[in-house]
Order: sequence, then structure tokens, then C-alpha cells
Amino acid sequence: MKFKLVDKKAEAKGTKSFFWEPDKRFEFLPGQYLYYTLPKLEFPDPRGATRHFTISASPTESPPVRLTTRIREESGYKKTLDSLPIGSFVEAEGPDGTFILDTGDAGPHIFIAGGIGITPFRSMIKFVLDKNLGYEMHLIYSNSLPEEIAFREEFDHYADLIPNFKITSTVTKKDEIKTPWVGLTGRIDVNLISKVASSYQNPTFWVCGPPPMVDAIEKALSELKISSSQIRTEKFTGY
Repeated sequence: MKFKLVDKKAEAKGTKSFFWEPDKRFEFLPGQYLYYTLPKLEFPDPRGATRHFTISASPTESPPVRLTTRIREESGYKKTLDSLPIGSFVEAEGPDGTFILDTGDAGPHIFIAGGIGITPFRSMIKFVLDKNLGYEMHLIYSNSLPEEIAFREEFDHYADLIPNFKITSTVTKKDEIKTPWVGLTGRIDVNLISKVASSYQNPTFWVCGPPPMVDAIEKALSELKISSSQIRTEKFTGY
């Protein structure tokens, strides 16, 4: 199918959302992804003109479809994507993926995200809230610096208004913080996960981010004797 670029929005330092209008109706589940093929690479990229990205919108918001990613200088694909003028068309395929939440997943849910691994959780959280499902949700979100926290105002707004949604943010580069920060510092570890999990009964743990981060969280959950049936993971590689 063809997607028309209708808007762009900065979400955090180095992170941007792209909004697409599909040429036909399609359905997806929270957490699924699409393949996007650019018409032409304006900057060279050895990986070619096709990438897959999680749909950061909830099905309750579609259309338009939302793609959120970090724009990296070393990626010719990302630079080309960022340079597309409004009104441009790309080819899209999907949706695909099994890292999904639907109305059968009653929770409670603990979402653990690193960096741009937040995108499927933004879709899931918005879906639960829009559907008034009432699931207990707690987001643990790690970034290098405060200014890199995507959807920060949106999540803080939800946490202020909705008793069943809570957020715990931490930044890892404590010595480089230049903006006011009153949240946690350091990586997500056994102690932090244990503290959050103690407030919930038999939660499902969802983990998404770069492979080293996901591996570390899986190890921490193992130390906490969390059953594998309660853990769902997705590794974002090469983003």
C-alpha cells in the first residue's frame, strides 16, 4: 500500500514522529510494525531503502499512522526519511509482529523500555486508555539524558490523571545532565524492577530496547525468579 506523509513532529532530542495517511484502510494490533520502502535514498545506506518500524500510534488513533524513530547521522535511510517533504509517498507492507497487546491481556503490565524501545509501549498504553480497559500499567523508561525522553509530557499527563498508570523514568549519563532532573539516575536493575513489581500481583513484564539492554533485563528478571511465561521481549537492532 502507499502512505502519504502528512506531518512531522519532534518528540525528543534526536527523535521524530512521521505521520502517514494510507491509501486504503487497514487494521493492526498495539505493538505491531510495518515495513517502509523509500522511493529513493538521498544519502547512501548499505542496508538499502527498506526498514521496519513499530507503529507508535494506537489502533484507536489510526489513521494517520505514526512512525517514531531516532534520526542518526550514520543512517542514510534515516537522513533520507527526515528530508522527505510533506506530501511524499512511500510503500508500506504489513502489519506484522507478535509483540502485541490486545483486550485479552488483562494485566497488570510492567513495561520496561530503553530509548526508542518506547514505541510499542506508547501504542499499547494509548490503546488501553482509549478503550477504558482499566488495566494496571507501570512504565519503567531508561534514556541517556532527560532531553532524550520521548513522549515525556504525554506520559506525565497520563500519570497525573489516571490512577492505574504510573511511570518511573531514569537517565544513565548522570555526569552529562545539563537540564533540571529530579528523577532517578542509573540503569534499570534488579532493585528497581523489584521495587516496582512489589506493588502488583503476577504482572506481565514487557521489555523492549537495544539487545544489550534487553539481555540485562532478562537476566535481572531471572534473578527475581520471574517465570518465563510472564515475560515478553522485543529487541530493536540497527535503529
